[in-house]
This record gives sequence, structure tokens and C-alpha cells, in this order.
Amino acid sequence: MTHRQISRRSVLGLMGAGAVLGSGLLTACSGGSTARPPLAAQSPTASVPPRRGGKLRAAFAGSSAESTSVLQATGSAIDYVRARLIWDTLGEIEGSAPVWRLAESVEPNADVTRWTVRLRDGVTFSDGRKLTAQDVLFSLRTLASNPTVQSGLLGGLDAGASAVRDLRTLELQLKGPDGFFDLVLAQSMFVFPDGTSDLAHAPGSGPFVLKSWTAGSSSLLTARTDYWGSANGGPYLDQIELLSVADAGARLNGLKAGQFDYAGGLTLTTARAEAQNQALRILTAPQELWSELAFTMNLGTDPFTKPEAVQAVKFAIDREAMVRTVTLGYGEVADDALGRHQSWYDTSLRRRAHDPDQVRKLFPGGQLSVRTSDYEYGTLESATAFVQQAQAAGLAATVNKIPAADYYADIKALLSTPLQTNLYHAMPLPLQLSMYYGSKASYPFTGPAGTTLDGLITAMHSAVGDAKRTAAVHDVQHHLYDHGGDAVFARIPPVAASTPAVHGVQARGFFDYPCLRDAFLAS
Repeated sequence: MTHRQISRRSVLGLMGAGAVLGSGLLTACSGGSTARPPLAAQSPTASVPPRRGGKLRAAFAGSSAESTSVLQATGSAIDYVRARLIWDTLGEIEGSAPVWRLAESVEPNADVTRWTVRLRDGVTFSDGRKLTAQDVLFSLRTLASNPTVQSGLLGGLDAGASAVRDLRTLELQLKGPDGFFDLVLAQSMFVFPDGTSDLAHAPGSGPFVLKSWTAGSSSLLTARTDYWGSANGGPYLDQIELLSVADAGARLNGLKAGQFDYAGGLTLTTARAEAQNQALRILTAPQELWSELAFTMNLGTDPFTKPEAVQAVKFAIDREAMVRTVTLGYGEVADDALGRHQSWYDTSLRRRAHDPDQVRKLFPGGQLSVRTSDYEYGTLESATAFVQQAQAAGLAATVNKIPAADYYADIKALLSTPLQTNLYHAMPLPLQLSMYYGSKASYPFTGPAGTTLDGLITAMHSAVGDAKRTAAVHDVQHHLYDHGGDAVFARIPPVAASTPAVHGVQARGFFDYPCLRDAFLAS
């Protein structure tokens, strides 16, 4: 999907809803004063054995466009959580590597232009049909040809030239070399039967089936007794009820009142306020799944056509102060690069200093307006803090606050605004770099790319072997650090909460819409 094909839904699915990686058990966090060290990752109750039975009530943010269509599964947090229960995927991400689910193996040819996918045997859909390679190819073609988040990731797939070899094997032909296509196939590639025309009621091979659904209200899912993966995990629960609750405060209050067992998409203020509440478990993600706050400068618009203005903004940010105030001390400083704590990240990138004197030299008398909104915690707060920091460095800065419902509705503004806030949700770094940077980027918020960056991104995807792939990722990171338009200044942990009885909720790449496949309620 090129930037000419961006839809509001696809942008919301990737950015606004909290999206697309990494994995692991959701971990408990602790807190104390307003200024505190980063949250320590702890296993909530690893020693508790799974218990079968019961119903989990989980509240997540919804939207006015909620849908049961597999093509719109990433449109809101509640849609995404529900989709992960109904439709299995080829694979999931744990750490920085794929863990295969429906796929038994995924292997490239020598020049990484063709990938062979071998499917697991014995998988059935909820209507009794057996999974075949034709189902997978049909699903990938459908996802790639519609305005979905997955279509942006599948832009390199030559769907027409891809083919089924036998009942359990398919060959995926690419338009060019891509040594990271295995990561693509582990990014919510939901699978449904060949020929499905009613995509709002597509059968899935997942652990639950949808029994009832009311848009903007709730979904009731019941466990499959014939689930193919039950020998190695869930479903342990009999039922899961998903509640659509737009307001984070209402989700927290419902949890505290006993209406819910789990509440996703809470704020850092919740972590601070409820840290000593023994009736709740405050949860956060492993550090590789934290979100990253940035001031995004469009290099094709004034004043950021001049490298001096870009550097001045980066020097104007007091990153330590941002962590103390905006992340309430729970976050950590970022070094103008995405993906810290992933295996791909280049740890040699140096911390950029807060240097008001350099700002005055590079961009004397500069005037800036920061487009922002309160669509997620941290964006408006960081824009407001930056105004004060910029003024102290001699820049005249103002905040242009856009209503949350409108922020992603104006695609033209997103791709042409000189300076705006961004909250980048975690995904595998090689995919993230291609998603946001370069001439083929799906979401080129920083504007046009030069031939050097395009060449580095092409080389990154052509690299074969772990060492060469990692080195190529580092090359792209260094170029963006020196010449890119994103000032990535802080990393911020996402927050959820549950009652102490809830266990087995796993991020598996997406903390804000977690995998409930292995969830259970302790007695």
C-alpha cells in the first residue's frame, strides 16, 4: 500500500489503536513517587497452574466503526482482540523472531525472492473444513488487495505469481528480494477458508467462535472443544465476554467495581494512582513492546528543508525532563531511533544532548507550530512540554490541538504538516523502518526520501543471513539518526490492569490488544 492508498481506518489500525511487535507474558509493574525508575518486568504468577472453566470479562476501547469483518479486524482494540480469538494466524512474534502457528515452517530461497510455507497438519475451521494451502493463499490475496493494515505489509508479495504446490504447501513469490518476509507473515495474517464471500462471518480456525455481537457494546465468544492447539495450551476458559468501553477511566472504574476482570488501554496515571491497590494487578509490556514518542518533522516543508532546523528541534528537547513529566518517571529516554530493546537495534547510537546554545546557533529566531491531539496519552502532554523547552532555547513554539476524532481523518494534513507529534507502537524494527521511511513507505510522515535512504532500505531487504541483515538494519538507523526527520525522545510503557484471578494473558506482539487464547481464572 502506497501513501496514495492510505485510508483513515488503516492509519488508525496501525497508529491510533495501539498497533503493530515483540512478545511475552504481560508483566506486573510497581510504582512509588511521581519520578520513578523504569518499570521492572516481573512474572505475575508463573507458578499458578492453568485452571479450566469460567468466563473472562475484558474491557477494551472500541470505535464507531466496530465490525466483525476479518478485513476490518485492526480498526479498534476490541475488534483486534476478538479477531485473535476467532482466526488463527500463520505465526506470531516472540522477542524479535517469528513463532509459527498455522505454518509449520517458512523458508526462503537463496536470494530471498520466494518463500515456501509448509502448513501444520490436522487444523480445522470452526465449520469442520480442514485447513489447506489454498485457504492461506486466498486469505493473503484478500488481505493484500483490500485497504487493510496487512496490505501495507504485503506490498512486496506478487500474489498472482504465488501458487499452491500441494495441500499443505504454498510458494509465495515476491516482487523483489526481502529477507524479512518471515516477519511479515507473523504480523496478524488471519486465515479463513478459500472462497469466503461474507467476510463479516468468515469461519476461523481459532480457539473461540463468536456467539453474539452488538456493535459498540459487547461480544460473547465460546471455546471450541475441537481446537487443534489445545494439547499445548488453551482454551482454558468456557467463554470470553469482550466489552466495548470508549473511555479509559470508565474501563478502570468498571474493573474496580467488579464489572470486568481485565481492562486494557489504561493510562500511566492509573499505574501511579493504583500502584498500592491490592485488589488490582497493574500490568505493562516487556520493554521491546513499549511505545515511542516523537516529534515528526516533514523534510519536504519549511523550515525543515534546512537540516539546521531539524537539528535544532532535536537539540531543543530535554529528554530527561520529558521522561520525568510526560511519562511520570515510568518511561525511558529514546535516542532518535525506533526499536530499542529489540535484537535489531544498534546500541552504539549515542544520546543526543539537550543543548539550547546549539539551538540558538542553528535556528535563531525560529518559529514552530506543533500539530497534536489527545488521541493517546503522551502526545498532547509532550507537545505542551516542548513549547516551554523550545522557548527556553529561543524558539517561538505553539500547540495546534486537533480534536481526537479528526486527527487521523485528514490524511493530507498527516503527510504535509511541518511538525507534529507521533506515538509509534512497537513492531519488528525492519518492518517499522520500511513502513515509515523511504520512497515506498506506507506512512511517510517525515516526507520525501533521498536516494541514499532508498538504497539503504533496499540493501536491508536484500540482505541474507542474520549478521548481514542486522548490519543492514544498523545502516538504516544511522542514516535516520543523522539525517531523518523523527526526533524520537522518549519510550512510554503501555498499561493495563486485571483482578488477581486473571492469568495467562499474553501480548504475543501486541500488548494493547493481547492474545487471550491461554487466559484462565485462578480459583
